[in-house]
Amino acid sequence: MVNIHGNLRVYSSRLVGRKELVRPADPKSLLEAGQVQEQAEKLVEWWTGKKSVLCITGAGLSTESGIPDYRGHQGSYHKGHKPMIHQQFMDSEYQRRRYWGRSLAGWKTFDSTQPNKGHFALAALERMGRIGVALEDQEAFYEPADAFEFGFTSGQRQLAVVTQNVDALHQKAGSKEVMQLHGAGNLIRCMNCGTKQHRNEYHSKLLSVNQEWLNEALKGYEQSSDLRPDGDAKIKEDNYDDVDVPNCHHCDEGFFKPDVVFFGDSVPKSRVRLFEEAVKAADGLLVVGTSLAVHSAYRHVRAANSLGISTAIVNVGETRAEAEGLENILKIEAPAGDTLSFCVEAFENESNAMNSSVAQ
Repeated sequence: MVNIHGNLRVYSSRLVGRKELVRPADPKSLLEAGQVQEQAEKLVEWWTGKKSVLCITGAGLSTESGIPDYRGHQGSYHKGHKPMIHQQFMDSEYQRRRYWGRSLAGWKTFDSTQPNKGHFALAALERMGRIGVALEDQEAFYEPADAFEFGFTSGQRQLAVVTQNVDALHQKAGSKEVMQLHGAGNLIRCMNCGTKQHRNEYHSKLLSVNQEWLNEALKGYEQSSDLRPDGDAKIKEDNYDDVDVPNCHHCDEGFFKPDVVFFGDSVPKSRVRLFEEAVKAADGLLVVGTSLAVHSAYRHVRAANSLGISTAIVNVGETRAEAEGLENILKIEAPAGDTLSFCVEAFENESNAMNSSVAQ
């Protein structure tokens, strides 16, 4: 493992009284140390003999695309960001006005973000068959309220990536078998009748009735530095009473909520069940870009560990798995994009060498 020096210890309001939050090293500093290739070679070796690797990704994978994470070197928690809490959104009209007002400032940038080489590498690894598990399909994997669009087939199904991210960058990069554990940020759902709508359509309506407020709110706003992991943004405006939030167009009574699992909410049981069964079908777990602080993902890493399934973690900074002393863990302390791209190249070279040998 690469040693990290000069960590800055700060405290998160959500962790006060429990555990101090440590700012990890800048991933770019690891490149300067010349350690990425060495770490990637360890990961390639870890892959040897594995046929069913399930990948779990987190916000750290998307930082190279410009979307901040929560706990990384430039994580929003280190800047005092407090994410939206589910019950706050459900109970408070003002909190909903605040969220959608800030979303008007941040969503366009968030939605236009493009995949980085880490996303493209995982898509390539899926095409190569290096990640992906096969399991028997079950009705328990589906609920009417679920955000993803799979259909029950009573046969086998595949799953390659379980992501905690709501940014859809895996799909943009070409990954096919993806489950968005915490939902889809580009969809919204009526909390009264359940109607779903694409978020861009709703934002067009939001913009049309809030243009004057937004023009004033955006004074001094810097897109690159003020974007939040939730798709909203920090702006100087602190009065949201005048933000007009249209009700559902279908029932005209309910309010819309992003189709994501806010902090304090629960992951739908169908996704939990699919995750559980996918872990059981795996012979390796690849964890990328997450500190595993959130229990909805960590519980499955811990379950894999109890089943003796080998786990490799690519992340800059300590993860919960290390902090709690899980065994049979390979920790790769290096930037995800470069590390995974090296793995793709190594597997391509291996395949080409085998094909040349067969041809001779």
